Amino acid sequence: MQIRSRLTLQFVVIVALIQLLASLAIYFVSASYRESRFYEQLKASAMNRTVLMMEVEGLEPERLQELRALGAAELIGEQIFIYNYKNELLYCSSDTGLQISEAMLDEVRLNQERRFEQGPYELAGLMFADRYNRLVVFCAARDEAGFMQLQYLRRVLIAVFLMSLLAVLLLAWVYAGQALRPISNIMQKVSKITFVNLHERLEDRGSQDELSQLAATFNSMLDRIESSLAMQRNFVANASHELRTPLTAMQGQLEVLLLKKRDLNAYKDGVQSVLEDIRRLTHISNRLLMLAQADSAYTARLFRPVSLVDVLWQSQAAIQARNATALVHITIDEVIENAEALQVLGNEQLLITVFQNLLDNGVKYSPKHEVFADLRLREGGIEVKVRDYGIGIPPAELEQVFQPFYRSSNAQEITGHGIGLSLVERIVRLHGGEVHVQSVVRKGTTFTVFLRAA
Repeated sequence: MQIRSRLTLQFVVIVALIQLLASLAIYFVSASYRESRFYEQLKASAMNRTVLMMEVEGLEPERLQELRALGAAELIGEQIFIYNYKNELLYCSSDTGLQISEAMLDEVRLNQERRFEQGPYELAGLMFADRYNRLVVFCAARDEAGFMQLQYLRRVLIAVFLMSLLAVLLLAWVYAGQALRPISNIMQKVSKITFVNLHERLEDRGSQDELSQLAATFNSMLDRIESSLAMQRNFVANASHELRTPLTAMQGQLEVLLLKKRDLNAYKDGVQSVLEDIRRLTHISNRLLMLAQADSAYTARLFRPVSLVDVLWQSQAAIQARNATALVHITIDEVIENAEALQVLGNEQLLITVFQNLLDNGVKYSPKHEVFADLRLREGGIEVKVRDYGIGIPPAELEQVFQPFYRSSNAQEITGHGIGLSLVERIVRLHGGEVHVQSVVRKGTTFTVFLRAA
């Protein structure tokens, strides 16, 4: 079912329920008023007849009837019954087959007045007592006019309900169409946006309603998609270039070796050069796989408590094993007394990759091949600052250092692929942490990694 049809149906049902409840309330209030009004008429008629009888005691019933005829008009089918304290019938205006039981008499004596119904007749029972008499009077009649009015009211309410329901249906359909027209316009515009014209955006309505917020949300989503696609294109282009460079070098060296016969040393040199390119290619492939692993939600489900101290020591050992001139200094806050306070939930190998990259960059870009790592507790987690006194990063390029394959302009002459820092940022984000960078050109760079404690 379309939204327009569903909104129309819901609106009609709500209005129909409200109108039905209102009609029922009007009808039952009118019925209650008719019953109360008619009961008061029965009471008045009974009181008039009883007072008349008590004032002219001893008159014959025919004379009483003549006297009463001088007063108000009788009710339809009116009949009066008067009983004394012995339950003896003293007076009956006519015989219509109504039955007055002793239980009804006792109930009136107990409650002073009561209402009863017998077929189409309604009865009002009253208790009259003075110094000499204790009488029970019943007045019965049919309220044909009242029931005819109720029947007419019922027909009017039903007719009004059906006609208004039809009007509400038509108005709700038109209203829903008008309310949904801006959404339809947004859908049409969004459906026309493809990969070719991804730069197009929805028009701003200039208001603060939900539709304007929806358009702003779509535009924000398109911005993110366009940015992601641009990053993806750059990533594919850079990855292709980084992978093609060693492959092209390997192909060229092998083709040169096959052009003519060479001595053993030439073949060894060629194989050694190809082997270096293979190692470089393997290193790039491993980094790309690490990038994919850093974006995997499955990896986050395998987290366990990991000691950041152990991670830093292992990272230091790995760097110094690869580079004998590297100077890696690790400082742990003396305030820390509990080793468990330095644990985080994470993947140990990925965390080692983070700090190996940061420490390796510090060694690589520092003239003295020296880097410092300070570990300390912060509110809610652990902070590690990795600083060096190397070439630094230009201020305009700080926001781009975490993008894949990006290398700062003053680091082009130093060997690298531009994958390390993007890998650091994704792994830290996967662990629910944050990484920030501060740098001054020719004075050094400081990376701050914050991870939540286990």
